[in-house]
Amino acid sequence: MSGNYGGNSLPTIPIPGTALVSGNKTVYKNFMCTTALDGVAFVYDGVLITMPTDGSMVEMIISPPLVSGVDGDVVFLCYECSCNSPFSGITAPSAINYSGTSALFRPVIIGGGGLNS
Repeated sequence: MSGNYGGNSLPTIPIPGTALVSGNKTVYKNFMCTTALDGVAFVYDGVLITMPTDGSMVEMIISPPLVSGVDGDVVFLCYECSCNSPFSGITAPSAINYSGTSALFRPVIIGGGGLNS
């Protein structure tokens, strides 16, 4: 599962499962995880997720406050996502007035049934 997940989305911070569970509502409450590896299983949002026995990873979007237990040495790959990071998009100061802006600087609005213009 590669790509940008928002925030500082480089899911490279390995967090041991026991640490994630003990700090899921404090230290890691603003984190998102994209991968779980090793260990036996973990409980996510009330569902037991059994880890593969062939050493492969479980790739899914994991919100730490929803992890309530781990069995074995499960490790989560996470990133900090408090939304306090600077916006990385490009928008011209005149984006609210589309006249005179090139297509590069126009914001893209998705959804709304065409009511966004």
